[in-house]
Formats: sequence, C-alpha cells, structure tokens
Amino acid sequence: MIDPRFQLEIVRVPVERQADAMGALLGAGPAASRRFIDQAVRASIRLDYLWCLADSDGRYRMAVLSVPSLGRTAMLIASRVRGSQDVPELARLIRAAADGSEGESDLAQGLIDPSHPLDILAYEMAGLERMAVLEYLERALPRAGALPPPEIPVGWSIEPAAPRAILDGDDASRLPADARATLVSVLESTYVDTLDCPGLAGLRATSDVLDGHFGVGARRRHWLLLRRDGAACGVCLLNDSPDGTSSELAYFGLAPAVRGLGLARILLAAALHEVSAARVGMVTLAVDARNAPAMRLYASNGFRQTATRVALVRPAHRAR
Repeated sequence: MIDPRFQLEIVRVPVERQADAMGALLGAGPAASRRFIDQAVRASIRLDYLWCLADSDGRYRMAVLSVPSLGRTAMLIASRVRGSQDVPELARLIRAAADGSEGESDLAQGLIDPSHPLDILAYEMAGLERMAVLEYLERALPRAGALPPPEIPVGWSIEPAAPRAILDGDDASRLPADARATLVSVLESTYVDTLDCPGLAGLRATSDVLDGHFGVGARRRHWLLLRRDGAACGVCLLNDSPDGTSSELAYFGLAPAVRGLGLARILLAAALHEVSAARVGMVTLAVDARNAPAMRLYASNGFRQTATRVALVRPAHRAR
C-alpha cells in the first residue's frame, strides 16, 4: 500500500525513465521491464503516453500506460491495486492518463479481471463506466487440410470486402473509397438493436471504428461480406497475428432484416474455412456475455472460454 505520508505527484514519464515506470506498472524488476519494452517496440505499441505517481524522492509508485489505437480508442493499462488505500490515488492517475491522451482518442477503455474488484473500483472512480462483461473464446483449427466451405443459398454470396493486396497491407487509408463506404454502411446496419456491447454505439465515428478493426502492421486479413442480391447485409472481420499462427475475430454482425435465418452460421463457417485454408492454427474472439445468440453460435462451432474481463469505458468529451 502507499504510505499516506508520501506526497505523490502525477508525472508524465520521460523516455530515459521508461524502464523505471515499467517496473511500477508490472510490479517487476529491471529485467522484466526491459523485456516488456522490447516486446512493445516489436509489436509497434507506443510508450509515449505513460504516467506515474512519483514520491518526493522521485521514485515511481504506480503507473498507467495509455495506448492509443487507429480507431481513436486509448487502452489504459494500470498498476494492480494492493489495498484499498491505493484506490483513490490510482483513480487519480487513471483519470490523468485518460485525459492526457484525448488529443488522439475519443474513448478511454480498461479491461479488468472480475476477480480484482479494487482495480475495477479505481477505474470507476476515474470516471469509467462498466460497459460489458466480455467472454474470451478460442477454437483450434485442423493442422492438415481446411474446414469444409458452407453451402450458400441461391441469391446470397460471401466475398472479400476489398482486394487482397490492400487487406493484407499496413495502411487502412488505402482501402478503396467504395469498399470503405460499403464497410461503414454495413457496420452501421449491424449496430441496430445489437446485443454486443450496445452502449458503444455512437461513441466513435464508424470510420474510426473501421480503422481500429484494421489495426497496425501488414498481416493477412480475412474480411468477408455477406450479400443478398448484391447488397451487403453482414460482415465478418478476422485479422491474423503477425506470425500467422492465430487469427482474431475483430467483428461479426448481421443487419436486423437477415437475423434468425441461419446466415450467421453460414458466414462464420465461410470465415473459418478461409482461415483454416491459410493454415492458421487458432481463432480467438471476445463477445459480450449478454449476447446469448452469439454465445450459442460460437459454442456450436467449437469455441471454448479462456478468460473473462470487465470492460469499462469513458468518452473523451465527458465533462470533468
């Protein structure tokens, strides 16, 4: 716990003291801090939005790393709370980190293990609200051969959302204007009456959400559109890891008019067929625990739960 006799000051960490700050963030020694920094550099994770509570001797007591994304969301990663006395100070630091990244982000977010209630309390005291409980699921794919493709009904089609060379590139701005417009339109149609984190609707521009799904770095992306008579009415966005060993389902949704027709099963089967044909070994995803239809869909396709997190968010424009 923090000794109340210390006068703790919020400071933005200079580059030369990043290793010290990582020690406070991870609760680890210099070797672990250096490994984290090296891994962050390799993964193109920025470390310039790093904030600490410093005592009167300049020692870092707690830290929060804010990681802005292309989708104008800042992920907040904070030190663990060691006792109830730490909560108000950590909340003060989380709020400062969220405020400090507003120039690049419209939304601050935290993902906390539900078994750490004091950590959740610190985020809530910092102004973040519980958005959902997320279930993290995964499914192994066959090592040899591909899963069979689904039979697609007459009048329907499933096709790539953009040319392969652009989907697999490192720049979301290179998506053709017509492909981007279609993706934005179909995403917005799937948000209507959604059961998956409905509170997120409208907190960011859909074009920014799309860029966030695209992410950073070149990698294989399996982005598929479900069309009825040529009109897009469903979307599945899968992004491979940089080494190609796994793929993350970043988004999956259908427009209201085509829900309940068995098409979600067909679209997911088509995506799993494509991913397995690319010799990817694992598919992962996160889904709102309240989204019962999606949970049933994934369970029936062999996904199993691996973790649970409480998602907390705060719009950048919230009055303080």
